[in-house]
Amino acid sequence: MAKCYGFRADGTELKTQRETILYHLQTTGEKITSWQAIKDFGFTRLSAIVKDIEYIEHIRLERRMVQVTTRYGGKTSIAEYWYAGE
Repeated sequence: MAKCYGFRADGTELKTQRETILYHLQTTGEKITSWQAIKDFGFTRLSAIVKDIEYIEHIRLERRMVQVTTRYGGKTSIAEYWYAGE
């Protein structure tokens, strides 16, 4: 049986991580980071999924680096991605 990562509003299955992230970005208008992808979907390689969306689906996702505080109080930068439309 094929893995299902969720359902679209019309009831069709989201069968790949690529479909799931793209659907999330297109329908919610929210931005996503690798940490959010892990927490919300259990996906650990967001940058690879984004690359696949861009090269396979031919859809450009916008990105920027944001600075966040680590659990130890230090600073680090992480990528934040969003769908900016066609």
